[in-house]
Amino acid sequence: MGGNWSALAMQHDVLEGMQVFVQVVEEGSFSAAAQTLGVSPSFVSKQMNRLEDRLGARLLQRSTRSLSLTEVGQLYFAKAQTIVRSAREIESNIHSLQSNPFGHLKISVPQSFGHLFLQPIISAYLQQYPQVDVQIDFSSRLVDLAGEGFDVAIRLGENKDSSLISRKLTEFKMLTCATAEFWQSHSAVEHPTHLRAMPAIKYHYQQAPLMLEYVANGKPLYIDITAKAQCNHLPLQLQLVLDGIGFARLPSFIAQPYLQSGQLQAVLQAYELPQQGVYIVYPHRHHLSAKVRAFVDLVHARLSDPL
Repeated sequence: MGGNWSALAMQHDVLEGMQVFVQVVEEGSFSAAAQTLGVSPSFVSKQMNRLEDRLGARLLQRSTRSLSLTEVGQLYFAKAQTIVRSAREIESNIHSLQSNPFGHLKISVPQSFGHLFLQPIISAYLQQYPQVDVQIDFSSRLVDLAGEGFDVAIRLGENKDSSLISRKLTEFKMLTCATAEFWQSHSAVEHPTHLRAMPAIKYHYQQAPLMLEYVANGKPLYIDITAKAQCNHLPLQLQLVLDGIGFARLPSFIAQPYLQSGQLQAVLQAYELPQQGVYIVYPHRHHLSAKVRAFVDLVHARLSDPL
């Protein structure tokens, strides 16, 4: 281990001394090089002495008024300048890549939410950043971002994975919906417990498959239900409700158009859970790539109003 650290320290000294030497020659003085590098003239002088000691050769002829390269210094400068310029170019390219979105962006989006809201955003993103190509996974499952190579995901409900960075986009509510005819054909629904005897169309991916959560007197209230059908596809769930097969808890961004048209009616709104968040999540905050940062900012700008 000690040998490895010594080798690394020597490599650092070589590169640092080379950079200082090239800067001194390009600037024409120790003081000017020190100002450009943001160090003291004494540091520059020390680095030059160490470099010459390590090489066993004098690179610069120094006087009170000028500097000149020795013959060995001319040879060393020609090679060192090429190396230092290449390093500067690499760093400049990296900074440019971090500023300009490019490459492959892999996104996970809940199915129905993605179909409703993400399509125009994806189009705008690709038009604005032509050097990026995207891969979109429309799925309701919670993907493993790092393990499956996803750059970013949109999730409904609070992010519980502390390893991910989470940014809130907007909010929605869950609403208990059915057709007017369905509610009329059953007893009055004045409390969540009244739902127990009614056929439900259940979204399959919820954590408690045959229970619904409400709030009564400030406390959670879990209701056992009879599932007439279970699925993990919101359009099918919605269609079964519209066909009068049963009732369902639907997100407001799905239900609102049908509530406004009168095709559906919502009950028990006083017992519904508070607004739930829509979040965009990604693995890293520091040194976030330009492609991810641009996508996050665009989605945040487009999805700001409650749904």
